Formats: sequence, C-alpha cells, structure tokens
Amino acid sequence: MKIQIELFTGFLSSGKTSLINQLLKSRLYDGERIVIFQCEAGEEELLEEGTGEKNIFVKRLGKDERFSAEYIKAAVKKYMPHRIIIEQNGMSRLEELLLELENREVRKQCGINSIVHVVDCRSFDMLMNIVGSNLIEKLSESDLVVFNHAAGIKKERMEGLKRTVKVLNKSAQVAFIDTPEDFSKALEDGIIYTEDMPSFLSKPSDKLMGVFFVLILAYFLFNVFRMLNAENISLDFSGFQVFITIFASILMQALPFLLIGVLISSVIQIFVTRDMVAKYFPKNKIFSFGAAMIAGVFFPVCDCAIVPVASRLVKKGVPLPAAVTFLLAAPIVNPVVLVSTMYAFPQEPAIAFYRLYLGITIALAAGLTFQLFPEEEQVQLEGTVSVLCGCAYCTENGTDKGLIDRVTSVLKHAAEEIFDVGRFLIAGALLTSILQMAIPKEVLSELGSSPTLSLLVMMATAFVLSVCSSSDAFIARSFAGQFSMGSIMGFLVLGPMLDIKNILMLWGSFKKRFVIKLVFVVVGLSFAVLSVFSILLFGV
Repeated sequence: MKIQIELFTGFLSSGKTSLINQLLKSRLYDGERIVIFQCEAGEEELLEEGTGEKNIFVKRLGKDERFSAEYIKAAVKKYMPHRIIIEQNGMSRLEELLLELENREVRKQCGINSIVHVVDCRSFDMLMNIVGSNLIEKLSESDLVVFNHAAGIKKERMEGLKRTVKVLNKSAQVAFIDTPEDFSKALEDGIIYTEDMPSFLSKPSDKLMGVFFVLILAYFLFNVFRMLNAENISLDFSGFQVFITIFASILMQALPFLLIGVLISSVIQIFVTRDMVAKYFPKNKIFSFGAAMIAGVFFPVCDCAIVPVASRLVKKGVPLPAAVTFLLAAPIVNPVVLVSTMYAFPQEPAIAFYRLYLGITIALAAGLTFQLFPEEEQVQLEGTVSVLCGCAYCTENGTDKGLIDRVTSVLKHAAEEIFDVGRFLIAGALLTSILQMAIPKEVLSELGSSPTLSLLVMMATAFVLSVCSSSDAFIARSFAGQFSMGSIMGFLVLGPMLDIKNILMLWGSFKKRFVIKLVFVVVGLSFAVLSVFSILLFGV
C-alpha cells in the first residue's frame, strides 16, 4: 500500500499548524508513523512526540530551503512512514510542490490523499487583492477549504465565500470554523476530512471519463460481435449503431472548431488583459452600447473569461447596461462561432446571419431594459469575490512576463480550457445521441410540431447542456430533422448567453437580485424575439 501524502496550504497565520495538531490528536491515524515537513514556521509549534498510538517525526525546512522530492525519498528510507504531512509555505506555488511529487520514485511509493487549504475569513479580500493568483491556484486544487476565524461572519458573507470556492472548484468541501477545536469536532463527527474524501470518480471530470471509457469499450464489443457474424447470436445493434454514428459525427465535426476557438481565445486572453479592455472601452452610454455589440469580434474570449471581463468593465465605470450587452453579445459575435455555424449548416448559410442578428438584437434589448429599469444599488459583490475561474487567464497576468513565458501561458491556458469545455461538448454529444436513439421519432416530431413547446424545449436543452458556443451548432443541427428552424435558433441564441456554467460564474461575481433579474430578462426577451422571428420568417 502506498504512503499517503496530506498537503496543507495557506498563508502565514491562517491556522495551518493548529489544524495539523488537531488532526494528529484525533484517532484517524492511530497506529501510524507520520513524518511532517514544515516549510513555514508559524506562531504555534507542531507536536513532536507520539500522541496516542502514533509516532511523529518533524522535519523543519530553513527559510531559504526549497522543498524537493529528495526530502520525501530520504524520509521514506529512514522512517518507512504510513503517512506524510506537508505544511507548505504560503507564498510558494502549489504547482511547484505538485511537480516535485510527480517524481517517478516518489510516485512509486507515495500518493496524494488530500489537499487542504486554510484561509482566514477576515483577510480573504486582502489576500485576493495582494496574492490573488496564488490564492486562486490553491483554492482550485484543494479537496477541502477551511475558512478559519468565522465567528461574527454574516451568513450572507459565508455563502458568498462558499460560492466563490465552488465556482473555482466544484468538487471541494468547504468548512467554516472559529477555533481549532471546531475542526477537531468536525473530524470526530466525520463531517469533514474522511479517509475516502478524494475517492475514485469523486470529480465530475472523472465521472465523465468513466462514461467515455464505457462507451469506447461498448463500441469495441459492438465491432467484435459484428465481425463474428455468428448465426447463433441474435442481437439487434441497430439502435446502438445510430447512437455511435450521431455521437462520433458531432465530436468529429465540432472538435476542430473547439480547438481553433480555444487557441485564439487563449492568445487574446494572455496578451490582452481585462484592464486593457476596460481602459479603452467607451464610458459614454451611446458609444459604449456600440462597442459592446461588436467587442466580441475583436475579443473572442472563452466562456470562462466573459463574466470576469464584464465585471471588470463595471468596476472601471462602464455603464451596467453596456456591460450587460457585452456579456450577452460577445459569445455570439465571435468569428469562430459564426464560421462553425456556417460549417454546421452548409446548405443554409443564412442560419449564421440569423444567429448573429438575433443575438445582437436580444443583447441590445437586454441592455436597454437595464437602462430603462436601472438597478438602485450596487450589483457586484463586495470585496473581490468576483474572481471566477482557475484558468491561466484569471490567475496570471501574462503581459508582465517575457514572450516565452507568455507563449507558455497561452499553451497552459489552452490545455486547461480544452479539458474544461471539452467535457461539456462530450456530455452534450452524449446526451444528444441518447435522446435521438431512445426517444421515438413520433414523440420528437410531436414536440417539434408545437412552435411554442419546441422553442421552450430547445432553449432549456441549450441551458442544461452548456456547450461552448464554438461547437454547439453541430449539436443543434442533429435536432434539425425533428424541430423547426425557429426552435433551433432558440438553442443557438440562448445557449451562449445563459447556461449552467455562466450562471455559476455570475453568482460568484454579482448579487442574487441582479442575476435573477438578468435571467428573467434574457429568457423573456429571447422567447419573445424568437417567437416573432419564427412567425415572420418560417410562418410557425
């Protein structure tokens, strides 16, 4: 059995050492030899002698010493521990530590069991302002985030902090404590930090890869049976063949545009910062609306960057209605989106024009709605809770580095984004294929025959699937045989404006009242405009 490694991260005075001591005092690790590497000395001393049935050995690193894989190898050779706890220096990058733990010899003998980040509630905003990228990296990678000194923190504030963590890291546990004893009680009650916390398939991406593996296995078996062509085997694979055909065709046609969109988006996001966009964005109400409608052409960013940019625009004094227009229009006027739409509907190139026209119309109408019915109070969350994703764009300022570092950041962001939006494409293609195969054509035709119902169904489908706008046209096309083109436009127009992942980002940056109002305005306007469009153009 491999040696388990527990990583504790957090800045000085956050309470890391106190929580490690509580962990050592608990009964979780009775009967174990434990080696602790302390890379940062705080106010409290670590336990240096056995507690209960545990043998504890502490290795302190000097101020100028850098932790490396050699320390792990030496500890394993000398103590043969059951568990290793690493208290990382708060200012060090977690990525550097994880790279050391990827050493081949270390991986043979050890495995990371959990990553715990400890943060002081009282200094969260200050830390986000000073060391934002470092903090975001740690929050994004942690299995458990402990907010210390939570006494006196209002419930609304706690919900905001938790929401920020969940936007960055959906699979992380979040705990609020006031004293180390609270952590100890939570341990004893089994509320947090259980041994199976980072269990197999615990993250959504892991589950998706599991499903993908099952599909590959099923496809392999399908081909084996087809090659056997045995008379004694009487199985009908026609339905599965339809499923594989739809699933594979969507992925094969959508992936090139997804890759192109991600690469272009990554280049722009690293070389053009949010502050640069906000600086040159017009503050005049009339000109700001014009800029908001076309900004996406010159700034084709990924979905994860749209909300942070819109948030920064509001902070820099751009009128809220113009920022709303930019938020809704940018994903649709993206050139890659328009090209992919034309490729998905080669016989009907006008679909791309309709998508562009309707998207700009609805985005402008939503902005004007907020102009006519303005918000009476600040819409953004207090502090800096508006940092919304763990990608390289949001965690690193690429323009402060040299060309080589910036190119590295582009590749890093592109790789992260491919995995981020790629899983939505795979999930969307998977669900679409299942629906096409499992639901009888008569039922789909009946749904498609009702203009109102079919439009609502396609709008809801776009919201749930949350597919990137650069590749969603191929999923929309798979429904073209059962649904009217008017309802297909509902999928193509609403999806880039509102979906599950964008709503989560909005919740982390703006107040509930504004987000709810925005959802109702966008959905209401989309339904009204698309209904009129269907009647005028298609007669349904």
